[in-house]
Order: sequence, then structure tokens, then C-alpha cells
Amino acid sequence: MKKIFLSALFASALLTGCSDAYDIDQAGVVTEESDVFRTPADIGKGIRYVYALFPGETEIDFDSFFTDELGVGTGNAGQGINDGSYTFLLQAGNDNAQGIWGSYYGVVNRLNRILNRIDEMMVGLNPSVAADKASIDELNNHKAHIYALRAYSHYKLFAFFTPDYTNPNGLSVIKFDFLQTDDYKRFEKRSTVSEIVKFIEDDISKAKKLVEKPDGTPGNLNPGGGMTGTGYASNEMLESILIKMYSMVQSAAAYEKLETSFNLLDASKSIADVGTYLAMFGESAETADFTEGIFKLNRVPTQGGVQSGVAASWYPARVGDQPYMEMGRSLYNELDKLEPAKQGTPYSATRLEARYLVSVFSNSKVATNYASLTPDKYKTDDVLNIGKYTGITNRPLMNSLWMFRYTDMLLALAEKRAFEGQYTGTVALNDFSNVESIIFNIRVNRNIAGDGTALVMPTNFSSAQAAYARILEERRVEFAFEGQRFLDMKRLGVRAGSPGFVRDPQDCVSTGACNLPANSTRLTLPIPRSEMVSNPNMVQNPGF
Repeated sequence: MKKIFLSALFASALLTGCSDAYDIDQAGVVTEESDVFRTPADIGKGIRYVYALFPGETEIDFDSFFTDELGVGTGNAGQGINDGSYTFLLQAGNDNAQGIWGSYYGVVNRLNRILNRIDEMMVGLNPSVAADKASIDELNNHKAHIYALRAYSHYKLFAFFTPDYTNPNGLSVIKFDFLQTDDYKRFEKRSTVSEIVKFIEDDISKAKKLVEKPDGTPGNLNPGGGMTGTGYASNEMLESILIKMYSMVQSAAAYEKLETSFNLLDASKSIADVGTYLAMFGESAETADFTEGIFKLNRVPTQGGVQSGVAASWYPARVGDQPYMEMGRSLYNELDKLEPAKQGTPYSATRLEARYLVSVFSNSKVATNYASLTPDKYKTDDVLNIGKYTGITNRPLMNSLWMFRYTDMLLALAEKRAFEGQYTGTVALNDFSNVESIIFNIRVNRNIAGDGTALVMPTNFSSAQAAYARILEERRVEFAFEGQRFLDMKRLGVRAGSPGFVRDPQDCVSTGACNLPANSTRLTLPIPRSEMVSNPNMVQNPGF
């Protein structure tokens, strides 16, 4: 990882980002961490800055363009098509792959440097002295926070760049648990799946231990100091990382751990009622916390040029212009059929399915005869503008982004129920009623009528494959434009017997990019070309 681990470059970037914590006396001089981080409060400022570096926007951008979530909009002049994003073109030089890889390893590099500085600051502190004890406690909280964010970063890298989650001996990503120095002859190798899983588990265990109460009971990872709420690491975030990771590993042992973490999460989080759900994706997401919400990337109006992944595509629809991308018809059709009484009718704000109302913007034009329209008429008469997300106060292109929600974890539990519904010991079981119950609970809570019923329920839960298919379908409508579809298909597509990403014929008439099978090697991101060139120990993923 020579290119990623250029110490002077990342030290400079770290210090520049934390400009409120230090003063630079001379341009071009890299200040030592000891000059930047003098107090526990300085450490907190450094950690807060890291959150702005998580590439949530990049993930949503890639996910929405590369999967079957988007369609070509009325104002498109080649955006997303000429660069291959919409045509399933994925190569080692892909900007999104480079952005995800570089961003998360850049974050970890910063975290490791702050972690080293914390250890330096703890030298000589006496826990029997009240002032020193307070500093030790605050620094330990910060250290726990760093372990949580390092685990999150490695989980994301594991998710995008691991070819086979289920092979413990297969290649995953590089474990970055050391302080990078100026030794540019150090070339790291990719760790195995089991090594990365254990590393993430260990970092989470360290985080929990550092905030543990004197009597051994769990402490609070989200202790205050300006870093509280769903915009920061928390106990619930730690369990969510584990739940998501174990759902990828898919072994019996991993699924048991998944349920243990889910039970811990379930004590403090729950599925949103319909009113709460409707409020989670607009301006209130900027400041509000929700029982459903676990972890989001807080974005504020003064935060540089950050914007939500495809907000530039859908925002013009909000002010009456022509967007260059809109909702894909195949996704719209899935949302449309959630309320059978209204299926096939034009848009209506009186629909009862909350996910339809959140995802489909109110100025959309729905052509009920869209399939028979000419390509030109389809583009002008069937305009499916996107309502998730609509922007925050004074920054209509920016959004706070939900990375973990309770419903996400509930559907991960459903995956475990589908797995264990196949058999008990050596006896065939074929009971997937628990999966059906979970999906029923979600649909009840997305019904605006609030009468305790689901508007419609899937009917086929007759086999494990059918159960996985129902979960994949539910995830598609629940997490549209939240950056989940790509990894959901990677994890569940083959097990669900899914055809993969399938666009409506009207959305691919001009490109021919209608389908990407669920077993495609392009459901794993390539190791960036820059990494391959600079690191002789790096092995590329299959298919690239």
C-alpha cells in the first residue's frame, strides 16, 4: 500500500483538516502530531473531523448508477453513461473504487496516528491524581471511539473488495493496524477473510472494554463531549457492524453471533412507525435522532462541497428543471405494487405506502402506458423524479445520510431465519414463517393507515431460495438510494436465485445495458490500479 501510506501526505491532510486545533507557522512544513494534539479536547476535534471523510456520497453515487436504481433522465447529455457508470463498466481504474479504497484507508491512517498520539499523552499520567484520572478517562473514551471507526472502515473495505465472504481462507483486504512511517519499502499483502473478520471483532472488543464500567457492566461509547447521537459511534453502531459482517460470512457460527448482537441492539432500537419513517429523509434528518436510526453521516450547511450521491441528478426536479437521471422504471414498478389498489395508476399523494411516498418525488409524471411509448415519448411522458433525499436547510444538494438503520438489522436477522429454516440438525425443516413475520412487521409499519395491517404481502416463502428472494425484494424498496443495492445483490443474489440487476427495457434501449447477473465478478470492486502499480505484493480481484 505504498501509494496509500505516504506518511507526509496524510499527516499534512490530517493537520489541515483539524485547523481549529492548531496553528501552522510556516507553509509547507508538516507539523508533528504532538504540536497539534496537546489536550484530550484536541483529540476530540481530530476525531470529529474524520466523520466528514467517510465516502457515503461516493458509495451512493456508485450504487445508484451501477445497479438498477436509476433511469436516464430528460436532461441527460451523457452523464453517467459516457464514463460507464450506468453501463455496468467496471475496471481497475474506476474512480469510485479508487475513492472508496483511498478514503477508508486514508481515514484509518488518520485514526492510527491519533491513536499513537493518545498513547504518548498517557505516558506519565497518574490515575491516583484527580486531574490525571479525568484525562485518562477522556483519552480512553477517545481511544474506544477510534477503535470503533477503524472497525467500521475495515468492515466497509471488507464488504466492497472481498470476492467471497464465505471462504475464510480467501483474500480480503489489507489489515491496517500500524503506524505508517517513512519506510516506503514496506509493501503489505491482503489478509484473509478470517483475519479481517477477527481484526474487526478485536477492535470492537477493545472499544467495549475501554468504556466498560468498574463493575464490569457495559459502558457508553457515546459519552458526550460534543459527540453524541446517531451522528457518532455508539454501542448500537458497534453491534450493527458485527451484524452486517456476520450476514456476509453466512456460517452457522457467524449467524449465532449475529443474533447475539441483534439482541443487544434490540434493547434500545426499534422499527420506526410510519410518521417517524417519513421524517427520516428530509430536513429533520439534519438534527433529529430517531429510534430507528443507528448511525448517519451528519452533513451541515457549511461543510464544503459535500453532497449526496445522486442529489445533483434529482435536485433539479425539485426546482422545475430537467434532471439528468431519474428513478429506474423497474424500481418504480416494485414500489408501485406495494399498494395493489393503486398499482398502475398515476402518482398520488394519498398513497398509503410510505416507501413509495418517500422515494417518488411529488412532481413525477407516471405514464400508465409507458411500456408502449416510443423512446422519445417515454423520456418526456414518464418522468420519475426521486424524493430521497431532498436536502437540508440552506443546502439543497446536501443530506445527512443513514448508514445503519434498525430495519437493516431486522432484515439481517431474517437472513439468519432463512438459513436456520432449512433444517434442524440433519432433519429437513423448511419453515420460513419467521422470515414472513419479519417482513409483515416492516410492511405494517410502512402503512400510513396505521391500522395494524400490511397493504400487501409476498406469498411465496416455500423454500430457502424463496425466503432469500423475498428479503432481497424487501431490501430493494426499503433502502432505495441508500447505497445498499450493490452489496445486497453481492451477498444475497445467488442464494435468492435472482437474475441480478434488471432494468426495464425502456431504460436500456439506448445503451443495451439491461442486466448484470447476480454471479458476475463485477459485484466485487477491483483493487484500484494505482494500488496495483505501487504495491508488488498486491493481488487483483478475479475478473479485472
